[in-house]
Amino acid sequence: MVLKFLSEKKYIYILIFVFSFLIYGNSLNNKYALDDAIVITQNDFVKKGFSGIGEILSTELFTGFFGVKKNLVDGGRYRPLSLITFAIEYELFGENPFIGHLLNILFYALSGMVLYLVILNLFKGKFKNEWDFLIPVFATILWLFHPLHTEVVANIKGRDEIFSLLGSLGSLLLILKFLNTRKVYLLISALFVFFLALLSKEMTITYLLIIPLSIYFFTKYKFKEILFSTALLLIPTAVFLLLRQGIMGEPAVTGASIPQELMNHSFLGTTLSEQYATIFYTLLLYLKLLFVPFPMTFDYYPYHIQITQFSNPWVIISVLIHLSLAFIAVMGIKKKTIISFGIFYYAITFSIVSNILFPIGTFMSERFMYMPSIGWALIVVFGIMKLILFLKKKNEVAWASGFVVLFLIPFAVLTINRNKAWANDYTLFTTDVLTSSGSAKSNTSAGGKIIEEVEKLEKILREKSSSVKILTREIDKLDLKDEEKERILDGNNLTAIYKNIKVFNHEYLKKALSYLEQAVKIHPTYSDALLLLGNAHYKYDKNYDAIWQAYETILKKNPRHKLVAQNWVIIMNDTIPALQKINYYKRLLRYNPNVFECNYQIGSLYGKSLSVLDSSIVYLEKARALSPNQKKVYKDLGVAYGMSNQLEKALPIMLKAHDLDPDDFQILVNIGVTYQRLGNNEKAKEYFQLAEQKQKK
Repeated sequence: MVLKFLSEKKYIYILIFVFSFLIYGNSLNNKYALDDAIVITQNDFVKKGFSGIGEILSTELFTGFFGVKKNLVDGGRYRPLSLITFAIEYELFGENPFIGHLLNILFYALSGMVLYLVILNLFKGKFKNEWDFLIPVFATILWLFHPLHTEVVANIKGRDEIFSLLGSLGSLLLILKFLNTRKVYLLISALFVFFLALLSKEMTITYLLIIPLSIYFFTKYKFKEILFSTALLLIPTAVFLLLRQGIMGEPAVTGASIPQELMNHSFLGTTLSEQYATIFYTLLLYLKLLFVPFPMTFDYYPYHIQITQFSNPWVIISVLIHLSLAFIAVMGIKKKTIISFGIFYYAITFSIVSNILFPIGTFMSERFMYMPSIGWALIVVFGIMKLILFLKKKNEVAWASGFVVLFLIPFAVLTINRNKAWANDYTLFTTDVLTSSGSAKSNTSAGGKIIEEVEKLEKILREKSSSVKILTREIDKLDLKDEEKERILDGNNLTAIYKNIKVFNHEYLKKALSYLEQAVKIHPTYSDALLLLGNAHYKYDKNYDAIWQAYETILKKNPRHKLVAQNWVIIMNDTIPALQKINYYKRLLRYNPNVFECNYQIGSLYGKSLSVLDSSIVYLEKARALSPNQKKVYKDLGVAYGMSNQLEKALPIMLKAHDLDPDDFQILVNIGVTYQRLGNNEKAKEYFQLAEQKQKK
């Protein structure tokens, strides 16, 4: 009965579909997270819907987010296909994460079905026992359940990975069918599908080797036939590379265009020996995660993984394991063993994201196992079958099923639980920082998101809801975890809840500070962390010296950092002594003397608060030179000249202020007073009358 069920393709399709929703169904309630902002919610091209598709096709991946081309990673990224689907979704459904998650699950299920068909077609010539057909079934289901795929499926942005594999497998399946039927349309379809896969992600290019390798290992077609059918894949590849170079203006990998920033170049400052020792260490971690996918994290940036040496025992073990795998793979080529194929598949599809060929910007990532894990699944399932034969067990199907279930149950539990972490940015960052405590990025992300949620709670405090029901509804909209919301709402009245909010904000700002301080400890010149650290100090204890210390570290590296200047001006709006404010502003001007707002504020403070008119005029004149059409500068500068009895200079400046804002009552009064002091009573009367009219209005 079980054999009959598992031998029917339609039942396997149903099983794959059901399993896909079983393990990923709880992600449907998730919001956008991580890089979804770059490709969806803050991508100007995607948010244009249908009309943005042309710009998506003609620009680099990050352009719609940043507004300009950014070389954040070596060679840039040209992956328009998934963005086009996001634009279509945005046109039809607006900003709707449910639709994005639903489509990801459907495409994932489709990938599982195509994978099953590919393995089934490949293994037809390998079946020796009546139950060998279980290998495609079990290998597909084992792959489908693997928790390392959560980053791809539960994160909407991961659709580029899904499309890349789906198109790669689809092209392999079509070529197999072409070789079997010689129908040309199947070959043409294979080339088109392969081109679409290339438009999804660059990893597709590894299938230029995987497809002929698969045909060689599992079929008896002659070398000439294999070469002809697969060499044609070079046509869509060449078209893609030419298109990409025309748009990007550079080859896929330049080897020298990586920004010299640790968060984009994990091996920055390391020796070649340290680099490859660390790479071999991560290769071992990948193997460990394939068998024991726990703990998982989105963040493997510096220094979640520490730079290491070849003297590290784990590095030595990794080298030995990988040399052994390479030996087994090579030795199995002639006999066309499944183990050999699985190792080659794993190595080839993993090669371009392994850091071995070129740096990829991070030490490792779980999503990089999405395609290579097929090779792992084949080896594991084939190994289980061989073990059962070796043990000479009866009821082979039951034994094989039992072994596979030993993987599937914990895998299902881990996958379903991991989906919860991808609920939103706040949940993801505050969950994974506990795993990636040594990562500057993870600590910065967690600290920043805590500050954002605290700011939302501060807004709720300011608005003062009229009922517990309304207040509960507002807090329920936040991205906080359920237990955190329950803690805040622990009370039957508004007073208790507001008190809980204040206590929560104080505790969590302290937690944000600890994360950000840890980030700076790991990466002392990390601008994102330093900026947030200054902001956190402002909210937590208004420690201006600590704020300035964080900001100054940024300015030493980038004296013209715009956000530092903007934040500093906001902070200086606090009620602190004027002279102290001036001194703080001057600190900023030492790094960048051309910040308009700083010059204006110093000039204004010297004039209004300290009556030091000479200094006031100097700074206000500098502000005027920096921004010639700011009314407030002309207004204050005119008064400063007037109070210092430089009436001939004061008048044209006041008149300019009036031109910029004809309705400002005070400017009209100031002009009238100046004319009066110059002895022109007629003009003075005219402006006083205008002022009176404006005041009445």
